[in-house]
Amino acid sequence: MTDFLDVCYNAIKLQGKGIPNTIESVPSSDLEQIKNKRLVFVGCGDSYAVAEYGRYVFLSVHVNANSLSPPELKRIPLDTNTLVVGITASGRSIATIDALEYAKKEGAVTVTLTDNPSGSTTEFVDHVWLTKSGVDSYNISPSVPTTCAMAYLLRLAALKDATLHSRLSDDSHSLIENGENVIDWAEDTGKEISQIADMEKQLYMISDGPNFVAAQLGMMKFNEYSLVKGIAALREEFQHHYNLSINNDERAVLITDAPIEVADKVFMDVLTNTLNMQVYHLHSDKELPLTSPFGQAIANAIALQMAAYYTTLRYNPSMQKFKQPHADAFKIY
Repeated sequence: MTDFLDVCYNAIKLQGKGIPNTIESVPSSDLEQIKNKRLVFVGCGDSYAVAEYGRYVFLSVHVNANSLSPPELKRIPLDTNTLVVGITASGRSIATIDALEYAKKEGAVTVTLTDNPSGSTTEFVDHVWLTKSGVDSYNISPSVPTTCAMAYLLRLAALKDATLHSRLSDDSHSLIENGENVIDWAEDTGKEISQIADMEKQLYMISDGPNFVAAQLGMMKFNEYSLVKGIAALREEFQHHYNLSINNDERAVLITDAPIEVADKVFMDVLTNTLNMQVYHLHSDKELPLTSPFGQAIANAIALQMAAYYTTLRYNPSMQKFKQPHADAFKIY
């Protein structure tokens, strides 16, 4: 075990407190900022997955929302009726900063969803949405700020229309009351998933809807440790063409909403018996009172963070850092 891996692990565990603290901090005044606005979420890496989450959760409460990679923002028209939300935990992502500056120049209202009150984005945007992860460094895998950003958006959407989608409000309260239980469940589940991971095999994370965000985050966590190549696959796309390249004993995690449906069991049967894959079926436990796919996606994302961490303990417990030359290959901060 190394100091680097200890820091990564502690950041994952910190979500048990960071997520409840974030949810409780969301001000209802944020609702005025999204009133009668088209929402466009932008972000890079983990924050792009959060942008996708924002699109899903606000569409569920009848808000016009979209998600883009920051450079794509220039491909759509912007005006005063558009609210551009730039998501960056550290507040220093160059692409997100550029996108927010462009949006402001085009007349859009700008927001940064960030964990860093001193980040560069807070200096020029119209509004700041601040998460409360509790980390003191943004130089490691951004596990806790990522799910805190998801929790922030979950809570804000619940405030927007708790009657329309009461499960969002229920899940917000459940994450506050059961934060540590979620982490314990995610750790046990992550250990189980790590047992099917193999350095010689790609690991497919298959899902759709809000839980596809969990798949995206899981893919990134495995890829960051550089031991097992992760691939996030939309469920429909997997059965259309990904499956054609599958060889015997490939590995996959199927991530579904809970409760499990008949179609999920059929899909699992195809993966295991027709494609001859080793598969883990990831879905939030009934003991976790999370009733919407939006709350469940947060728990499932943490389980995949744990899975990537415990896979690293299996194969490279002496890891000191990520592949630094690769990390520095593109100037992103």
